[in-house]
Amino acid sequence: MLLLHGISASFDFYDSVIPQLASSFRVLGLDLLGFGGSDKPKEIAYSLQLYADLILEFLDKTGATTQGPVYGTGHSMGGKYLLATALTHPGTFGKLVLSNTDGFVTLPSWARAFGLPGVRHLLKPLATTEKMSRKMFDAALHNRQAIDDKLYLRLLDIARDHGAFDTTMKLNRNMMNLDMQHTGLRSRLGELKQPVLIIWGDHDQYISPKIAPLVNREIPTSRLIVFRDCGHCPMLEYPEKFSAAVKNFIFEKTPAH
Repeated sequence: MLLLHGISASFDFYDSVIPQLASSFRVLGLDLLGFGGSDKPKEIAYSLQLYADLILEFLDKTGATTQGPVYGTGHSMGGKYLLATALTHPGTFGKLVLSNTDGFVTLPSWARAFGLPGVRHLLKPLATTEKMSRKMFDAALHNRQAIDDKLYLRLLDIARDHGAFDTTMKLNRNMMNLDMQHTGLRSRLGELKQPVLIIWGDHDQYISPKIAPLVNREIPTSRLIVFRDCGHCPMLEYPEKFSAAVKNFIFEKTPAH
C-alpha cells in the first residue's frame, strides 16, 4: 500500500493509520519531492509527469511492482499525483483510494503571481510563522480534538518548513504542468480500469465536498464515501474509520461501481 501526502505535508500525515494498515499491507510511503525530508531542488520544472515518474521509480526500487498488486492511497495533492501515475503508467495499481483529492479545481491564472520572487519573499515570513501556520492547519481540521498534541505539533513544524514553502511557490509557477485539465489527464479518467474509492470530509474547507460527486462522476469505476463531521484530513480526524474503509474496499470481492 503506497501512501501519498498532500501539499505542505509529509508521510507523517499517515502516522495514525499506519499501524492499522500495516496489519494487512506492506506499507510504503515517501516524502514527495520538495516536501518533508526529501530534496527540495531550487531549479526544477515540476510537472505531473515528473511526479508520476518518480512515484513509479520509487515503487520499482522498493520491489513493490514485482510483489503482486500495488494499491495506492493519495490525500489532496497526493491524490492528483496518484491519478497521474495510474494514467501515465497503466497497470501500476490494482485499486486506488483518493482522499479529498486535488485535481478537479483549476486555480485562476492570477494565483501564479504568488510565486513571483518579490511576492514570495514578502509572503514567506508571514506564512511560516507559528500563528499563521496554526491558523491554516486548523482550517483543514474539523475534528481537531482527535489528533494527538505531539503529532499535531510535528505536522505544524513540517507545514512551516521554509523549503516546503518555496516548493509550494514553485508549484504555483508551474501550475499549468500540474493541472489535470491542462495536461489532458482529466479527459482520460475513463481509461482507468481499476476500482477507485473516494473519501471526503463533509466539512472540508480546502477542497469543497461539493467537488466529491463530480470526481465520482468523472471516474467511472469509483464509489464515494463521505465522512460526517470531518474536514480535509480524514486519516488524522478519524484514523480507525479511515483505515477500516480502506481495508474493506481493498479486500472486497464485488466491483467498486
